[in-house]
Amino acid sequence: MYIMKIYKYIGVALMVLSLGACKTDDLERDIDALKDRVTAMEAKVDRLNESMNMIRVALDGNKTIQSYTENEDGSYTLTLSDGNTITLTQGEIGATDVYQEVSISTDGNWVIGGVETEHRAVAVDGVPGVTPQFRLTMESEGKYYWEVSYDGELTWEEVKSQQGTRVYASASGSSSVAGPIASAVPNATGDKFEITLTGSGTKYEIPIVSGLACAITDPTDMKEGFWIVPTGNGATTNVNLQGDAVLVNAPEGWTVTAAIGNSTLTVTPPNQDGVEATITLQVHKGLHWAVDQIKVRSKKVITSWYQEFLAGGEIVVNDVTIKKGSADNKVVINGGEEVDLNVTSITANNTEIAADGLYFIGAGLNVTYKNTNVGNKILINDSPTGEKPVVTCSNSITLNGTSLVCKNVALVSPISYRFLEITDNNAPYVAFDGCNFEVPSTATQNSFLNTSGKVMDNFSFCNSKMIIERTETYRILNIGSGSDITFPKVKIKNSIFSSDGNKAFKLLYVPDNSSKVGIDLLEMFKTTFINLHYMAAGFINGDISQIYMENNLIYSDNNADKNVTVFRKRGNPKDAFDGNGKGSIKNNKGYVSGGKSLTSWFGGVSPISKESSEEFDQLDASPFKSLDKSTGTYVLKPEYQGYGATIE
Repeated sequence: MYIMKIYKYIGVALMVLSLGACKTDDLERDIDALKDRVTAMEAKVDRLNESMNMIRVALDGNKTIQSYTENEDGSYTLTLSDGNTITLTQGEIGATDVYQEVSISTDGNWVIGGVETEHRAVAVDGVPGVTPQFRLTMESEGKYYWEVSYDGELTWEEVKSQQGTRVYASASGSSSVAGPIASAVPNATGDKFEITLTGSGTKYEIPIVSGLACAITDPTDMKEGFWIVPTGNGATTNVNLQGDAVLVNAPEGWTVTAAIGNSTLTVTPPNQDGVEATITLQVHKGLHWAVDQIKVRSKKVITSWYQEFLAGGEIVVNDVTIKKGSADNKVVINGGEEVDLNVTSITANNTEIAADGLYFIGAGLNVTYKNTNVGNKILINDSPTGEKPVVTCSNSITLNGTSLVCKNVALVSPISYRFLEITDNNAPYVAFDGCNFEVPSTATQNSFLNTSGKVMDNFSFCNSKMIIERTETYRILNIGSGSDITFPKVKIKNSIFSSDGNKAFKLLYVPDNSSKVGIDLLEMFKTTFINLHYMAAGFINGDISQIYMENNLIYSDNNADKNVTVFRKRGNPKDAFDGNGKGSIKNNKGYVSGGKSLTSWFGGVSPISKESSEEFDQLDASPFKSLDKSTGTYVLKPEYQGYGATIE
């Protein structure tokens, strides 16, 4: 019985194979026929779009025809004065079951299938008309519908009938419709090409002028339809200019050079970022003109922050702006009142900074900070793209109602002193942008900032990296015993904190006997912590009124088989958060070695409301494809791209 069933199954299978073999040739013929019909439809769409481009030439009247050839199928290939070629088919676009004609209303709008659109065919008040482009989109096999774009094929919308329904185009070829151009032929004398539109019968004459050309080659650095031109030296692109003379039309502030016989167009923008304009070239030969245009946008290129400052430019460091005041030694910080500040450009190696001031330090230089004054201190790499200068601090940087602002510099913490001290008055701003910060293994102090009463009103650490070689306790913000103080705002974004072996780290340390201590607003985005934690004691202590924390990454392989905690109200006491804070905590990930736990907040209660809190997603394996903890450099596995910092 069992064997008989097998024979039956085999027999059925052979029958199916036999039937399939009989139909293979028919199936292949059907597939080939379908491919041929689709190819024919695509060709018709191409011809339709070519016709639309030719109508644009006729409507604008700013181009001529250099030459033309008549093809075997009766079409014409035209070479325009801007170098573009158009193959023009007159009369029928081709056979489709349903197709709506294209025309122009008396108001100058495009009419598609009898439906007047809001899109202009002709220019009005200096605003150019648009050129519809069409395509066919498959709804199901063998069934296509029309779509149209009015913005250069950036977006598409369905072509609608007068009844508001989708317009279909069949591949069956059962009917023919006239294209938008009824006829396109050279005139009897051969000096003009005559274009007659379908429907309205409007006739346009486009001059045929040999040796007249005005063509701007689109550069490679185009963006959103604009040629991005750097300030300073500007940029060039190729042009083809043939004729008697060329006229250049450019807005004030733009310098443009072009000449007949010269294949280069040179454009220099004003010394501002994001200025947009249209450059127009007009070439004439006899009575005829050819015109081409290109849209341009300036991109400010700064080679020296010092020169930019002297010229009145604004320097942005996170949330802080630096600008020259009424004199060279007057500086405006964040739009406030002018402050007296010496402005110095350091160009020599081994220079000693011994006074407060605004310092522009040459790229790659090594300088020493040895200053005990309490005024404003601003340290900036003079080169926006050059190697970071190294500033080695031999003593603490001290502030008293003043600010510290650093941009694109490498800072080495002093061996025997804390990096920062704040005396009698809060520091308005302490900002690091694009900086490297090194805490040597020989550093004797246990904190970046220690305070028992005065704080930074605004502390920001962005696009920066801190390498902590010290293996003993190290705290970024250290609050002294018994103090009841709050940091108004702490912002950390796209930054890396890394150590090879420190497991006694605090971003904010709050003593056990302090109350009402913490941060009013903590913003932390795309920041990576590598082997920096305090195991179960948490590395962010204190009360935090508002937290916005997203896409951060924590990694630990030095936790000595201990759990790791992120938030804990105090280092050791068991009191938990009350969950009354505001903000959002989401999309954060972490890895802890040894199968131990990563706890987001001690006691199971988030610093902010439960509805706005997502616990850190603990990973089973390292998120890194490669990692150098001593330099804080790494490559993430593909699935973890977008988490933690990205620093070139």
